[in-house]
Amino acid sequence: MITLFKLLSLPTWLSSMLLSHALAAPADGGFIGSSLDDDNIDYATSLTGGESCTYNQIKQIQSGFHEMSVLFASAQSPDFSQAAEREFFGQAARIANYTSLITENLARAAQYSNSKGNRTHMPDIHVRCDDPNDVCDEGNQKDGKHTAYNIAHGAHINFCDRYFKLDALDDKIGKDSGNGQQILDLMHYYNRAAVWARMIMHISEVGHAIVATPRPNPNPNSTTPWITTYTTHNPMRISVLAGVRDSKPDTNGPNNVRQLKYAYGVARSKLLTTLSTQDPYDAANNAESYGLYALSRYIMLRRGFYPSMPIMDFGNEIAVLTNEAIQGGEDVKFACYEMPDVLPLLDGVKEIGVPLSSSAHGRSSVLGGEMMFLWGVMVWTCLDSII
Repeated sequence: MITLFKLLSLPTWLSSMLLSHALAAPADGGFIGSSLDDDNIDYATSLTGGESCTYNQIKQIQSGFHEMSVLFASAQSPDFSQAAEREFFGQAARIANYTSLITENLARAAQYSNSKGNRTHMPDIHVRCDDPNDVCDEGNQKDGKHTAYNIAHGAHINFCDRYFKLDALDDKIGKDSGNGQQILDLMHYYNRAAVWARMIMHISEVGHAIVATPRPNPNPNSTTPWITTYTTHNPMRISVLAGVRDSKPDTNGPNNVRQLKYAYGVARSKLLTTLSTQDPYDAANNAESYGLYALSRYIMLRRGFYPSMPIMDFGNEIAVLTNEAIQGGEDVKFACYEMPDVLPLLDGVKEIGVPLSSSAHGRSSVLGGEMMFLWGVMVWTCLDSII
């Protein structure tokens, strides 16, 4: 029989590993739903993979997913005459052709948390922390670095270290959060749920975007030399600011590379709807806009006011187009502002993750520790038979 004395007589590394595994493994049978108190949520997906994630990181990813579901549940049935809709998607008259697309995108994002009895199943999401594209640390203090990125518009997301430094949703939205003008600043409330929301919109089964394709007019007598066709079932990316001066990379190498200004953050997302240089569907195509809109709706629900700052309606468009400080976005950046956050699936990287099931104690592939744990159990058993 294994006694406490026998356990303590084992090598320190082995006894510590066995104890920590026993204490850390969740006792319930599910991954998404474990340790969550909301009985009204019936998740329509599973998280898989977990490469190089610690147990605590898996829990933070799981909790962020739950909080993202709460955000999108509060962002349904948009009223495009209201301030939040106007600021994040555009004036109703200008986006009249795209309001149904926006509404449907929000509805698909909300399908991840279904009322019990709804049989809709969304794609399982492969989560990981091993940075297979090696970009988590790209960027700089001025332009920000990645918190997470989507892989190939699939249900496949890598979470970088900066994600795990973000606050939980209700820690940021709580009544004691913010003071003075800070209370109205939406970026003050940015949290891990908003990152998850942006990642979800990149999944091709969830976020649909408009793509305009021009082609020569076959009619030689037409006064319109080009004909543009629009398609709607395209994966969603991050839109870029148009009509502004491109950034230049801050490197020791050649600085003549074109560097686009991606619409991350509140300031740039709102510029998509205010600048005449933008297409009317640019905001509808911007994954960040959906996450920020959902966050603002949740704050309105919880706190009873609309966090309207920063206000990006300057009246003088030329001043905005030439002012790089305004275009620069917020001081605190939660994405790499000069890089896309959808990256290709590299050769040798598995697209489908191993299920994170109760049989794996909810942490398959975590630190590669399961094989080590089994080996430790075998050693422990042998010791017990001879002690």
